[in-house]
Amino acid sequence: MSPSTITLEPRRSAYVALLACSTLGTLSSTIISAPINVIAHAIGASPRGIVFAVSAFTLAMVVFAPVSGWMCQRFGSRRVLAGSLLLMVAAQASAAFSQGLGFLVVMRALQGIACSAVPPAIQQVLGRHWAGNRARVMAAWAAAIGVGQALGPPLGGLVADTLGWRWVFLTHATLSAVLLVLCLTVVPDVPASYAPLHVSGMATLLVGIGALVGSVSWLGQHGEVAVAAGMAAVGVLALAVHSQLGRTSAGPFVPPGLLTERRFVASTMAAGTVMGCLGVAIVATPLHLGRDLGLGPGHIGITMLALALAMTLAAPLSSRVTERFTARRTLRGGLVLLALGLLALPLAATASEPGTVVTLTVAALVLTGSAIGVVQATSALGLMTSPAAADGVALGLHNMLRFTGLAVGYSWVAIAYPTGNLSLVYGAPVAAVALTWAMAGPSATSRPATERVFHDHR
Repeated sequence: MSPSTITLEPRRSAYVALLACSTLGTLSSTIISAPINVIAHAIGASPRGIVFAVSAFTLAMVVFAPVSGWMCQRFGSRRVLAGSLLLMVAAQASAAFSQGLGFLVVMRALQGIACSAVPPAIQQVLGRHWAGNRARVMAAWAAAIGVGQALGPPLGGLVADTLGWRWVFLTHATLSAVLLVLCLTVVPDVPASYAPLHVSGMATLLVGIGALVGSVSWLGQHGEVAVAAGMAAVGVLALAVHSQLGRTSAGPFVPPGLLTERRFVASTMAAGTVMGCLGVAIVATPLHLGRDLGLGPGHIGITMLALALAMTLAAPLSSRVTERFTARRTLRGGLVLLALGLLALPLAATASEPGTVVTLTVAALVLTGSAIGVVQATSALGLMTSPAAADGVALGLHNMLRFTGLAVGYSWVAIAYPTGNLSLVYGAPVAAVALTWAMAGPSATSRPATERVFHDHR
């Protein structure tokens, strides 16, 4: 179906449905953040164990993101998106009946597999059918992610407080079923295209990235350096093999030049960094508020709402800032604000009164969330204006590295939070932000972003 064949009203309803799917994908991760302590107590999980249930979701997204991107190109975006929503319904409903940590981890992993297809499918549909104003469309996409961040903690906390934690998963399953119907009825498709699967390239990539991310997760959960180092070595070896496969007669895994193009590199690095910071904030902050200050799920959810609302409100504004100052300046300015917000979070915890701690934490979350919204929207714009936006596997790789940042953020909390040093917990993300800021290069001139996004097109 081409854009010209879609009437105005279906286009509007389809646009809303796609943004709602983005919100739902984020909600699947954040809805358990507020009741995380309640769930851990109910199933007898330790702090590290329940963080593993959270990170299993993201690890599955990391591993399956390239496959999902390829499937969107090979089988059509709408079909893959519908399949992912169906799997999400089944996995969320099953998680509601968890009796122990092991079963919950498996169900969260299945939810992550389902969620891995949501970003590339939506990016392909938006890029094909709403290409007229990419800056605003990507800002709306980032805002929809912020809505998921905003709704997740308070919704999860409210449901857990009133109906019990099992209904947290059943609520998400119901919302997924509603969006599945909308996806099948109003969302336009991006037709399938010829996309041969580079089996050996895909396999070595998944093993390589999966082993590296798994090594960090293992270190966070068990603290066994030798096992983690062994997994990391397997990952490095697999990626070395992967890099050689593109030089054989079988051809490259992704068309040459797509993954080294400057907009793709800058966007992917920024997206991965900001997701890592988000992962630290949405896990470490609720743990601190619950275990150190004794706040319940409802109060934690309301406090974390500040982060998500700031993301939601700042993302749409980023398109206007980008049009005025260029995307690279907007990106670097957002990274500066992000570093300041992360530095403020451990400082807020040093206040003497619990009420003051919460107030200062809310202020720090507002600053952090605003920065995350700006960086997410700007990095998405850079991606969608790069040649890689037309290649399903390249989109999958972008989202793989984006999700990797989130998984590393979760794992870092598992490693650093038990030390009780919040400055250490938030300090490592600040260092990553500083590196990303430096790698972004000098700010572009003040020409409009439509002429210059991340590099000069002349």
